[in-house]
Amino acid sequence: MVNKYSQILYTLSEFLKDYPKLDISILEAVEARKNGKHFSIEEHIKGMIFSLLSNQRDWGAIYENKKVIEQIFFNFDKDQLKNIDYTYLVNALKSRKLANRSINAQMQNLKYNIEVFEQIEKEYRSLDYFITALKPTAVAVLFASKESPYKLKQMKFALVLEYLRNVGIDTAKPDVHIVRILKRLGLLNKSNNEEKQIINVLEKISLETGISVSKIDFLLWHYCSEKFCNICSANPKCSQCVIKEFCNKEEICL
Repeated sequence: MVNKYSQILYTLSEFLKDYPKLDISILEAVEARKNGKHFSIEEHIKGMIFSLLSNQRDWGAIYENKKVIEQIFFNFDKDQLKNIDYTYLVNALKSRKLANRSINAQMQNLKYNIEVFEQIEKEYRSLDYFITALKPTAVAVLFASKESPYKLKQMKFALVLEYLRNVGIDTAKPDVHIVRILKRLGLLNKSNNEEKQIINVLEKISLETGISVSKIDFLLWHYCSEKFCNICSANPKCSQCVIKEFCNKEEICL
């Protein structure tokens, strides 16, 4: 018998087939790594920067201006980024409405974070080796914890997971869209560590369905995001929902 999770994900997958634009960049990165791709330090810097830019703002404008962002950041050349006045980056992003509330601190600490990456490359031969030696959540703790020698500034647990996804690691970002839909589906309990609980839930669903964590996140996030399907969003369109039979009605207003 097909389980509930398989039904939900199959239904979402069929629904998204008719949607005109989807951001498949993370799925492509995960597939590339699966097929043996080695990600360079420049690609890691790119993944980190896009993660930073996604913080506390809508992803739509970032997605639509990826080429512009690549130009602003000199195609992620580490030496140019370490030597540039960070205010240039701040002003370039603000002038194109691509900034967020933390942009000054993020750009000011970009040089430091790149140097952390360089130190890891010296110690472990490559960033790829470092980030694949442990589970994604363990790597995220190393990059996010204040006690870690590899702490990345302005990068908390969820943002690190987003960076890891950008370089092909099969995991999810526990952002507001994923929190919301999992609560509405009755899959989250009240917890002091909601972010890790989300990853555990998605990993369980992955094991039961054979669908990768990144693909599950992709389906749920696009279904919720205001700039994409905008169905299970802050103001849910319940009459249009294709998985409403699985919804926990008591949680619908969360």
